[in-house]
Amino acid sequence: MRHGYWKDDNGAWEVDGRSKQDVLVPHYRTTASVLEELLPEGDAEGGVNITSIRPKMIPLSGAIYSVRVGIGSGETQHFYKLALDLVRPLTWMRCRPCIPQKKQEGSVFNTAVSPHYHLVASTDPRCTAPYKRARQDRCTFDVKFQYHDSHAQGYLSTDDFVFDGSGPGSPISGVSGLVFGCAHATHDFINHDVWAGVMSLNRHPTSFIRQLSDRGLAAPRFSYCLVGNEHRDRRGLLRFGADIPDQSHARSTALLHGELSQGGGMYYVRLVGISLSGRRLTAITPAMFKRDPRSLRGGCTLDVGTASTLLAPAAYNVLTAEVVAHLHSRGVQRASGPVHNLKLCFRGAWQSIRAHLPSLTLHFHPESAVFFIKPELLFVAVTDKHTNYACFTVKPYAERTVIGAGQMLDTRFTFDLQQNRLLFAPEQCHLDTSAVS
Repeated sequence: MRHGYWKDDNGAWEVDGRSKQDVLVPHYRTTASVLEELLPEGDAEGGVNITSIRPKMIPLSGAIYSVRVGIGSGETQHFYKLALDLVRPLTWMRCRPCIPQKKQEGSVFNTAVSPHYHLVASTDPRCTAPYKRARQDRCTFDVKFQYHDSHAQGYLSTDDFVFDGSGPGSPISGVSGLVFGCAHATHDFINHDVWAGVMSLNRHPTSFIRQLSDRGLAAPRFSYCLVGNEHRDRRGLLRFGADIPDQSHARSTALLHGELSQGGGMYYVRLVGISLSGRRLTAITPAMFKRDPRSLRGGCTLDVGTASTLLAPAAYNVLTAEVVAHLHSRGVQRASGPVHNLKLCFRGAWQSIRAHLPSLTLHFHPESAVFFIKPELLFVAVTDKHTNYACFTVKPYAERTVIGAGQMLDTRFTFDLQQNRLLFAPEQCHLDTSAVS
């Protein structure tokens, strides 16, 4: 008996004696997986390049994620954990020698023993702003990381990257000659003794997603569905191109400021309002999230590399006053001061006040694009000096509003760079995971 897919005498697809229409397709089937099963080799419709590069998303603590990638080839290939980032233009990692010395998982990458490692020349077309030409025909970079004075400096380079999270039967599990930054100096890089560097999913041509799409290895889309701490034995997947599950049911809003000179490659969206437990806060206006085209301050971005949501101060002040009033009306008292650097906290055991905690709804343009955030993603249980608190995790930030990873859990986000759309929909993210190996 034959097993698998084939065409019957009438040209219809069958599987183990059943028609294609009789086969149940799981919720997490993707364009790539369906085509892989239904189309004979070389028969992809319209020359679709089917890829299943699926790096595992590894939580560090709370809502901080990295991916595991290999660099180099043959016996010189080593795997490293790189923090995910949607803000900066370049994937980079620490290379020998790198100052200051810093602990990380695995040894610092040694370019001298990597046979396919090359420096990007100063005359290379890729050596343009924000990168600079330097002596000895080299191209230098100096990129910031996160929101303090953290940055890395070094040389623009190329080497082979490998992904151990790639899907079964994937035609490519590695990509040769990817551009990345070889950092020989870092400043205030808080790597938690784990990360070797940063993987960029920014819109800049040197980001990982742009390099994949510009080579035709994947459509210019990426997607993730963050898993909560209750599923510590599972790893979410970073998906690209045709490997992304169907999102026809998702809400969507436009991605703004695609020009690198204006948006820096970040993912801006138009946030127009906020509701607290279903009640629209009219004192929070669209003007609070407007971006100044001159100073480039303001606006609203998304970043999986930011642990918790940051809100423009004017909107934050209104929101926190409403949160305090909401809980006070239910007999929950505010703490007298910050707890563990969390500015807004409330006294009480988590189980006793959990039912009183408010939810949040972010309203994007158009108004149908609403993003619901449940209370459990807005507050965290904290114990200090034998006293229990529930603390609000959203923080003020003068530079702009940033929707962080802590509020993205159990929602699939898909960034479509070709259509300039952000798609998002609630999902049981633990169902699209792999077990910890």
